[in-house]
Amino acid sequence: MNIGFFLKKIRKEKHFTLNEVAKSTNLTASLLSQIENDKTSPSLNSLEILLKYYKVNISGFFKQVEQKSHIFLKASEKETLINTSDGVKLSLLASKLENNVLESFSVVLSPAFSITAAKLKPDIGGERFFYVLSGSAVVKLNEDNEYRVFPGDSLNFKSYVACVIKNDSESEDCEFLLTGNPPVFI
Repeated sequence: MNIGFFLKKIRKEKHFTLNEVAKSTNLTASLLSQIENDKTSPSLNSLEILLKYYKVNISGFFKQVEQKSHIFLKASEKETLINTSDGVKLSLLASKLENNVLESFSVVLSPAFSITAAKLKPDIGGERFFYVLSGSAVVKLNEDNEYRVFPGDSLNFKSYVACVIKNDSESEDCEFLLTGNPPVFI
C-alpha cells in the first residue's frame, strides 16, 4: 500500500507544509517525511491523528489507497455482450477502475439497428466521446442535430444531450468507440 504517497498528496492538496502539520499534530516533520516517502509506516494512532487533521475519514482514505491507478486490458480479455435481437455487439474496454467515472466501449452496430446513450441531468456535467472506426452511421443529438459519420469522424457532447446512433446501411456493420463520463449506458 502507498499510504505515504496518499498522505503526501492530501497534504499538498490542502497546501500544508510538513512543519505546519508537524506543529499541529505533535508529530515531527522528520517522521512525517519518512511516512510520506514510504520509509516507515505510520502507527494507527499517527494515521488517525493525521487524517483527523486533514478532515478525511479513515474508510474513505483506505478506499483511495486500495484503488488501482490504471487498468491494462488485453484484447483477448475484453468482456463482450452480444445481443443479436438488438443488433449490438458491445465490448467493455479498460474501464474497470474502482470508482471510475469514465466508461469506454467498442460497439459493432448491425445494419438497420440503433443504440441510445444515456441522457443524464444537466447538473451532472459529464461528457461523451464518439469515434467511428469502420462503416457509417447517422448520429442524432437532441432531435435537431443530425450528422452522417464515417471512419475517422468524431463527436464530443455533453451527457445531458440525447444521442441516438443508427446504422442506416443495408449491409455493412458500423464499428465505433463510445466513452462517457459519467457512465454511457444506464
